[in-house]
Amino acid sequence: MKKITVLTFILLALILAACGGSEPEPTEAPPTEAPPAEAPPAEVPATEAPASEGTGSPLDSMEHTPDPELINKTWAWESKDPNGNDIPAINVPNPENYTLVFNEDGTFTAELDCNNANGRYATTHVENPQRGIFMELGPTQLAFCGEGSLDQEMVKMFGPAQNYTFEENGSLLKFISAAGGPLYYFRNVSDIDLPEPEAGAPSGTVTAPDGVFLRTGPGADYPYVGAAPFGETGEIIGKSQDGQWWLAAAPNLPGGQVWVSAQYVDAVNVENVPVVAAPSVVPPLTAVPWEWVSTTDPAGVTTVPNPANYIIHFKDDGTADIKADCNNVLASYTTNGANISITPGPSTMVACGPDSLDSQFMAQLSSAAIYFINGGNLYLDLPADSGTMRFVPQGTPPPAAEQPPAGEAEGSTFYLVSYGPENAPQTLIPGSQITAHFANDQVTGNAGCNNYSAAISTAEGGFAIGPVVATRKACSEPAGVMEQEQAYLTALESAGAYQWEQSLVNEATLVTQGKIFYTLPDGATGVLNFVSSP
Repeated sequence: MKKITVLTFILLALILAACGGSEPEPTEAPPTEAPPAEAPPAEVPATEAPASEGTGSPLDSMEHTPDPELINKTWAWESKDPNGNDIPAINVPNPENYTLVFNEDGTFTAELDCNNANGRYATTHVENPQRGIFMELGPTQLAFCGEGSLDQEMVKMFGPAQNYTFEENGSLLKFISAAGGPLYYFRNVSDIDLPEPEAGAPSGTVTAPDGVFLRTGPGADYPYVGAAPFGETGEIIGKSQDGQWWLAAAPNLPGGQVWVSAQYVDAVNVENVPVVAAPSVVPPLTAVPWEWVSTTDPAGVTTVPNPANYIIHFKDDGTADIKADCNNVLASYTTNGANISITPGPSTMVACGPDSLDSQFMAQLSSAAIYFINGGNLYLDLPADSGTMRFVPQGTPPPAAEQPPAGEAEGSTFYLVSYGPENAPQTLIPGSQITAHFANDQVTGNAGCNNYSAAISTAEGGFAIGPVVATRKACSEPAGVMEQEQAYLTALESAGAYQWEQSLVNEATLVTQGKIFYTLPDGATGVLNFVSSP
């Protein structure tokens, strides 16, 4: 075996590029907070269907049957499922910027991030579970919405989507592309009924022509719970510390209140409303449905390719609605402190296909023992160090990270052999083992007692790991293992450089050893020494 040593210190700088583009017309609500919301039919101007003669469109020969479950509602795009195709899955980070409203007359409006569009459509076989649809996009704004925009991704669906179904009691709309193409999921954004304020009370009226989203907190990072249409008036009971958000009374919702962007509200009599502290952006267990995005176990990370197909929604009454790919399950659950027990109940029994993770998903849920919420993620810890499931609130993407610092080590699992000062590292406690697996922009593994995961991102002058999220089990054997674990996790969060040693094995170059350098409390350099086999 010929050994080739490659010593590499890589210092990476994070470069931010700002791209500008055309703004929507001032009279239109900006896409950040005012996507089209469901407005009362009386407030929607009547729109004649485009003339069909001579257009050459397939719609010219199609008979349109309006679908009551589809029309006069706002549908916000949440995700794109590759459906077995070699294309990336998409979890839309800001669904309120990508919406559809279907009118009864065969026209629709679409918000494509910073652009607005109109089009024609026809629905057929609306009495069937799987219904037919053909959509044709019409005049569209052509503003550049930024490098991270998904406007062109949404445009791709209008021609290929030829069928649709409803899930989750009609609140989730699934478009099915022709010839086994991708699936597009949209969620209904319902209007929230705000009580009419008393005369002279602090109040606000929605001024955004397309309505405004209502949220659980004063910021776009908080999930939306519905919308208020143009002209809706509600009672204002508070304001955010920066004065950019109003708190409105909403007695029909859990918590009895919602936040709305002050930019899209004409407020009166609000001189003396109190400042209200922002709630934690971390939702409680029952606040939102949770999408399964990954499971970390001693072998590494299993990343779910289509999180929108694997959802659990914990209810306040001790029941949970579960979507396990193509099946729906009614479950019960109990909690006691951080302990949790999930018991599946009645379920549909559809065969979801060879690539489905439905059985794995249900098996892991059934064995979940501990739960905690950290950084907006829900974690379900499985027993006997067998793994940790990670979930994100439905409709939001898993936390993004930059490329891993160790490109050569992508997909590899390493074992820590020593740590501490660079000139005098100490070996691990006998009988203990610490692993690190680099994949999917993360480092994951077992720190000796608890499973952990951390994002890997670029940082000024090098690279950074963290924040570290770990399960919360206490281990007493071997002696000192918890102190060793804490030292290791602290070292990861202080990392600043790395190097790898490669070897040529059977004409293939493999990483066999690695070092991650970090800063000790006294400012000296520490090192984590890894090998590729225990």
